[in-house]
Amino acid sequence: MVDDYTAKMTELIELMRAIGNDTQQCEVKECKRKISSTITDTLSAFSNGSGGWIILGLSEKEGFTPVEGFNARSMQEALSQACEKMTPVVRPVIVTCPFEGTNLVFARVDEMLPRDKPCFITALGPHTGSYIRTGDGDRRMTSYEVDRLIEEHLQPTYDVDIVPGATPDDLDPTLVDGLLSRVRKQHPHVFAGRSDTDMMLDLEILRHDDSAAETLGVGGVLRPTLAGLLALGRYPQKFYPRLSISIAVFPGTDRDDVFRGDERLVYSGSVVGSIPVMIDDAVESLMRWIGAKKPDYPPLVLREAIANALTHRDYSPDARGTQVRINVFTDRIEITNPGGLFGTVTHDVLANPHPVTGVPFVSTRNQFLFTLLESTPYPNGGYVNPEGGDGYQRIAATLREAGIEPATTRNTINTFTMTITRHRTAKRGSTGDVSKAILDVLERHSAMSLKEILRELQLTPLAATSGMRELLKEGRVIQVRFRDDPTQRYRLKTM
Repeated sequence: MVDDYTAKMTELIELMRAIGNDTQQCEVKECKRKISSTITDTLSAFSNGSGGWIILGLSEKEGFTPVEGFNARSMQEALSQACEKMTPVVRPVIVTCPFEGTNLVFARVDEMLPRDKPCFITALGPHTGSYIRTGDGDRRMTSYEVDRLIEEHLQPTYDVDIVPGATPDDLDPTLVDGLLSRVRKQHPHVFAGRSDTDMMLDLEILRHDDSAAETLGVGGVLRPTLAGLLALGRYPQKFYPRLSISIAVFPGTDRDDVFRGDERLVYSGSVVGSIPVMIDDAVESLMRWIGAKKPDYPPLVLREAIANALTHRDYSPDARGTQVRINVFTDRIEITNPGGLFGTVTHDVLANPHPVTGVPFVSTRNQFLFTLLESTPYPNGGYVNPEGGDGYQRIAATLREAGIEPATTRNTINTFTMTITRHRTAKRGSTGDVSKAILDVLERHSAMSLKEILRELQLTPLAATSGMRELLKEGRVIQVRFRDDPTQRYRLKTM
C-alpha cells in the first residue's frame, strides 16, 4: 500500500518540477520546524472541492526538493491534529513515504459529501473559515458560495416564493389552460372535479399571500409563486428583470479578442418572457447566426441545453440578478447558468443513466418548477420537459447521431457551463478557410453584399461575418457603397 502511495507522490513531484508550481490537485508545504499555519485552509479547500493531495517536507522554493531536517513522524502527528480543528473533522489517509534519501508525509484528502459541506475551520465558523481550491492556491469562499453549500442540506424552496405585487392576471391564460389540461389527462383521479384555482394552489402555481391579511385586514391574496410566474407568466421580467437570457455572438474563438482589442461583438441581446417563450426565442435567435437551413448545431440540442439551464439554475434571492448566458463563438456555443450541480448530481451521474430507465438518478434544486415544466406547453406545440430528467441523455444521443463530439461541462459552486462544439468543422473549416473562400468569390464579382456572399458560399451569418472581419482587419477587402443604393458592399482592395 505504501508503495502505491510512494509511486503516486513521486509522479506528482515530477509533474510539479516540470511545471514549476503546485497544482489544483496537490499542495506542497515545507513544515521544517512546525506545521504550516495555512494547512487548515488546504484541508477545507480540498474537502469542499474535488479532493486533493498534500505533501509535507518538500520545498517549492528550492525546486520541489526535500527539506533538510524535516521530521516526518512529528509532522504526520501535527497534520492529524490539524484535521481535528475542522468541522466536519477531516479524515485523510496519511502515510510516510521515502523519497530521495529521506521521508516525506503524503496525505490524500477526499471530497466531502454534499450534505457535509462546507468543511470549515471550527474556530472561524462557516462563513469565515470555508475555503475552495482555485488554481494552485486556497481561496476563502464567498458568502454566496457558503450559502449554496448549506442549502444542499435541505431541499430548497425558493421556486415557490410568493412574488410580491404579482396577481393571477400576470399569468398567460393560454399557457395555464394548456398545463391544467395536460395535468388533468395525466392524473384524472387526483384532479377530477377540482377547480382551476384549486389545482393551481395544489401545483404551487399560486399561493395565499398572508401578509395582505396583516396589512390590509383581509384574507390572504392569491399571488403567483416564482415557479408559476416563470413557467406560465406573461412577462416575468416585470418583477425580476434579470431572470432572462443574454446572447453574445463573438467574431472569433476567444472573448478576450473583443474585450482587449478593437473587435466588437457581432451581436448582443437579451431574451425575455416565460421559460417556454424564452427557449423558443433563444433557439430562433441562435439559428439566425448558426444557419437555419444547415445548422452547425442540432436545434434539439440547443433547446434541451437552454431548457436545462433555465430549469436547474439557482433562483435564490442572491442569484435573481444574474442571467443565463449564451456565448456563441465560431467553434462552439457556451451556455452558463448561475448555480452549480445540485445535491447528488455529478458529472458521473449525468454521464451514467439508470440501467433500466435510461435516465440518471437526479435530485433537482427547483422541484416545483421542474414538475410544472413537465406539463408546460410551448407556444407552438409540445412541452418543455415532457420526459422529466432525460435532457442530458437526449443531448448526448443527438450529438452522437449527428457525429459531433460530446458536450463538455464545467461545474463550480457558482456556475454550471455546457459547451457544445461546432458541427461540420472539417467541411466549413476555420475562419482562415472562410476568408479564403470570400476572397475567391470576390475575385469573380466587382462587389458583393454580405448577404450575397453567404448565399453564394452557403455560409452561416456568423461564419461570413467572422471571415469578413478578418479580411477587413488585414486590409485585403474594403467597404463600398453605390449611389442610390444603401446596401453595404465589399470588394477586393487593389494593390
